[in-house]
Parts: sequence; structure tokens; C-alpha cells
Amino acid sequence: MKIRSKKLTTMTLILLVLPFVSLVSLQMKDAAAESPTLDILEVISNINYQIEVSVEITLTGFNYDLYTEFLRLYVNQSSATILANDYDSYNASKTFGRQDEATFEAQILSPVLYNGSHLDSANYNVTVVAITNTDEKSSIVEWSGGNIFIDTELPDITYIHPSVALEEVWGIYTVEVDIIDISGISLVEFFVDNNQRYQIDDPFPGQTNYKWNWNCVHDVRGVRTIKVKAKDNSSALNVDELSFSVTVVGPELSYLDPIPVTIDFNDTLKLNVTVTDDFFDIDSVYANYSIDDGPWVFSQMENLTTDQFNFTFSSYPIGTKINWELFANNTDGQYHKFLDAQYEPWEVTSVHWDHLNPTAELDYEYQLTIDQEIIVFLNVTEQSPLDICNMTYRIDEGDWQEVAMVLNETGVNNTWYEYKHHFAGGYPIFTHIQFYIWLNDSGNNILKLGNSGDFYLIKIIPHDLKAPEITIDEIPEIITTLQNITVTVTINETSALLSVDVLYRVKGRQYSIAMSQIATDTWTASFVVLATTGETVEIWVRAIDEYYNTAETDVADFVVEAAKAGVTHSNFLLWVMLIVLIILPIVITLLILRPQR
Repeated sequence: MKIRSKKLTTMTLILLVLPFVSLVSLQMKDAAAESPTLDILEVISNINYQIEVSVEITLTGFNYDLYTEFLRLYVNQSSATILANDYDSYNASKTFGRQDEATFEAQILSPVLYNGSHLDSANYNVTVVAITNTDEKSSIVEWSGGNIFIDTELPDITYIHPSVALEEVWGIYTVEVDIIDISGISLVEFFVDNNQRYQIDDPFPGQTNYKWNWNCVHDVRGVRTIKVKAKDNSSALNVDELSFSVTVVGPELSYLDPIPVTIDFNDTLKLNVTVTDDFFDIDSVYANYSIDDGPWVFSQMENLTTDQFNFTFSSYPIGTKINWELFANNTDGQYHKFLDAQYEPWEVTSVHWDHLNPTAELDYEYQLTIDQEIIVFLNVTEQSPLDICNMTYRIDEGDWQEVAMVLNETGVNNTWYEYKHHFAGGYPIFTHIQFYIWLNDSGNNILKLGNSGDFYLIKIIPHDLKAPEITIDEIPEIITTLQNITVTVTINETSALLSVDVLYRVKGRQYSIAMSQIATDTWTASFVVLATTGETVEIWVRAIDEYYNTAETDVADFVVEAAKAGVTHSNFLLWVMLIVLIILPIVITLLILRPQR
């Protein structure tokens, strides 16, 4: 009883002293806490005229009750000013919660440094301080990069051309401006009636003069508004724009006949146009053309009536490319260069009179037995003669071969044709013949028949496609350990058998035993299954004929039984363990309850 009292007294003293020791340790740790350290990683300005400062803060010895709570940003303030104001003159502050790491990165934004006037551009210095929740402060850290410049000024745009309001313009008119900005220019855009027509991206550093050659041929005659929009190269991307109105004048042109996409090689291309002007007479109209990207030829168009003009090209061979542009002048010297909607010369190609691809239907047997003929028929509908009808094929994985298909029959008025190809034959079973067909008519119109971009396939198959029929004649009803098992089956099959096997599976592992033929249709096998009592055994039979038609019987499941009755070795051990588990607790309990002397 005395020993127990001494132990209880000791435990009580430990529990009473422990809280005081912990409190003293925490107080000593707080007293030794370090101030945070601070590094400025990056200082940039953003599109909203703010300074973005990225920092890395480290607080050695941080814990649940000691962490960095504030990050303060000071703009254009000296260290003396910050100290004189007891750190309270900050321009921006960021508050943190408890951190998970001693070192972490953070960002802080200055206020917007734009007061509504685009004349507020200025340099700013940047200073930061980190403060803990216990008011421990880092050193005052000033950005080593010096000052950061905030550009609030807009680009200054001055028109060189046009220079007179409502100036008359025609043909290709050069719009020219000078643009000046302290940060340089990143983008210049030219508009006509608020539709962007041209832009200059990333001009050369220091560039101030910008030009655009405006082809005003497609713009409606009358007053049009040119607008130039410029964006500077500062982080704020300051943008300004300036407009100028001009008067588009000069002849207008329209085609009497639509421009064809192609012309037949034995036809001629005729250009029939109407040219008008509201204020002056038409002096002349010219066609400037090139054949197959050759030299450009400037030729006057024929004046049919007061405002109608014509130019006829010669006939050219198949595949000839014709490009042209038109010029119209009025009696006042105003002119326009007429191009297509994309401001490119018009283009037409001469082609065969037959513009249509051939159409065709394929006829063949997908599967053929070894003694059948292999013939592919092709029925073609076409309005001009066929120059090429070729089949490209290969046998299995051999090389591709090309052969001309044979013209078997021609329809009335040469409107359809029947072609065929007769394969030599003699291919063994399971041969694969892959093929596709190319057709070219005399107009160079092409058709490829290839089964949706792949190829067609013919397979040589055996006569016998039926799997063997298996009947189990003998199989045990139960399986015991080390039992000699006999399985006998009858197989009905017209073709030769390639293999007959009995298969069994124990504990996920599969075994195969070849069966022996003991009569015309009878096969048998004897074997011993290596399995212990209680394990599951699966047994089935598989037969494969010479054409690889395969049959399998249903799986027969067995649970292996003991070969002898009575207590087995494993059961004996189970009984011994059960007895020990029952008696051992009783013995231990009696020993504990035994009286002490």
C-alpha cells in the first residue's frame, strides 16, 4: 500500500509542474522571436496605372502565435519619413493570416496613380515593410531598381495627308500621319467609316511616321471618314484616335456579265463592263492582264457605247491561268484601279469542257472460297472518254501493284463503261486482297474509289466454317486429392482436327493436356490434378479443326475432397489451437487471483 502511495504522489507532482515548464518555454521562445526579412522580387506597372510589387518574406521561428500579419507599401517616401510617421504613412497595406511556411511570396498593389489628367506621367520610388502580429518589423526595403515610370500620356497624332478638309481622293491614296509618344508605339490602325482596313503591329523602335496606301475603288463615292487609332507601348497601353473627312471621287465600274470561275479551253473570256462618273465624262478604260504569271500587258478596252466597254481574251490551252485588273480615267484626270473584293487581280483558269468527276459503282464478292473466281466489276457513268482506269492492289502484306482494268463493255453514246479485273486465283485460304481504283477522264477529272479513304478487301475463306461438335462421354462426378482423372469425348467434325485438348485451371493457373484418339470420333486423356483439399478445379475440352474453327465445352467446376476419412493433419492443428485459446485465459486469471503471501 505504501509503494502505491509513493507512485501516486510522484505522478501528482509531475502533472502540477508540467504546465509551468511549458509556459516558461513559450515565454522564452516569444522573447527570442526574430523580425521578418524582406526581399523585393519584381516591380512592374499595370494597365490601371498601378504599381505591382512582388516580394519574398521570411520569418524564422514562426509558429501558430507568431506570423507575418502585414505588408506595407510606401510610394515616394524616404526611410526618414516612414520612421517619423511610425510606419503609418503607407500608401497600401495587405493583411495575412497564419502561414504554413517560414518563407512565402506575396504581391501588393499601389493606389491608382492617375488623377484624371493625361499629363500626370511621373517617376515613383517603391519601399516596403513587413510586420508581424507581435509588431516586429522588418528592415525598410527600398527597390534597388531606382524609379518606375508611370506613363499616363496619350499618343500624339498629326495628319500629313490628307491635310485639307473634304479633300478629293481617288485611285490609290496614301494616308500619312506622324505619331509621337514617350513610351513608343505598339499598334497603329487605319479605319474608313469605322471599318478597320489596315494595321501596323509592333513598329520599329523610334518610328514616328506611318503610311497606308488606301485603294478607295470599292468605297462609295462621296464624303468618307478616315480614322487613325494609336496605342502606345506602355504597360497602361494608352490609346488615342483622330479622324479626318475626305471626298472619294472618280469613275465607277460594274460588270454586265458575272465573272466565271473557269472557262472551257475552246471558249474565249469576254469582259463587258459599264463605267460611269457623276461629274465628268469617261476618257478611257484599260485592261492590264497576265497569262500564267507572265509579263503584264496594258491594253485599251473597246468603247461600245458612251459607258460600255469590252475586252476579249484569246482562247488558251487547258490549265491556262488568266489574271487581270482594270483602270478607268475621267476627263478631269481622276482614275481608279479596279480589283476583286480582296483587292487582288481577278483570276480565271481555262479547263476542259467536261467539269464533272466520273461516277462509278463497284461490284465484287467480299468473301470467296478457295475454288471461286475472283473478279471485280466497275460500272462507270461519264460524259467524256476515260483516259485511265487503274486498280492498285496487294496480296496480304506484300508490295502494292498497279494494273489497268480491262474495258469489258461500252454503253450507248459513250455515256457509261464497264471495266473488270480478273485475279489469277490459286490463293491459299485466309488470303487478304486489298485494292483501290483510280479514274481519270479526258477533262482530267479524277475519281478515287477507296472505301471512304481506305481500301476495299476480299477474303479467301475455307468451305468449312462450322466449329466441331463436342460431346462429353466420361468425366468424374467428384475429384479427390491425387485422383487419376479420365475425360473421354466424342467429336463430330467433317474436316481434319488440328488439335483436341483437355484443359483445367487450379488457383488461376491453366494447364493443357493433349487428348489421344482411340476411335474414329472418340478422344480420351488421363491425368492427375495437383490440388489440395478444398481447392476449386475447372475442367473443359477444346477442339480446333484444320481451318481453325474452334469449339469448347462448358466448364465443369469441382471442389477437391480428401482422399481418406478421419481427422486430417490440418484439422488436428485447428483443434489444438482452439483448446489452447480456451485454457490459456483461465490459467492466467487463476494466477492473478492467487493470494499473496
